[in-house]
Amino acid sequence: MAWYDIFSSSVKTAENATQVIETITTGVSAGIDKLWYTDEEKEDTINRRIEYRQKASETMLEFVKAFASENSEQSKARREIAMMVIKSYFAMIFLAIATAGIAPEISTLIFSVIKEIFWLVSMVAGTYFIPHQLSKIVDFRSTKPE
Repeated sequence: MAWYDIFSSSVKTAENATQVIETITTGVSAGIDKLWYTDEEKEDTINRRIEYRQKASETMLEFVKAFASENSEQSKARREIAMMVIKSYFAMIFLAIATAGIAPEISTLIFSVIKEIFWLVSMVAGTYFIPHQLSKIVDFRSTKPE
């Protein structure tokens, strides 16, 4: 194979070049097509979003109704445990603030624990108290005279 063989054409080289050009053309045209939404694509996207939001709303309402109407001894105990978690969290915050002037290293330690358990406390509060409060709001709106 000589150095000038790259200048000679062959059928295989032409086919490879054609495939490369077709691949590039297909990729570019697909990319350009994705830049603009047609009206049908916009409408389809909007309809899918509406369906997802509606399903999420229905699921959330079922969750709120189930938790708000549950008044068994077990649910009351869970609510009391959640209340103790919230009270403990706020007690830790007050303790950290109170010890900030006396023992800053202890206060820093307590704040680091508070920071670590924040999401846990938020989930407990959201799970056990928000459905109950939302049910009050929904009931208030349904009984409100127009």
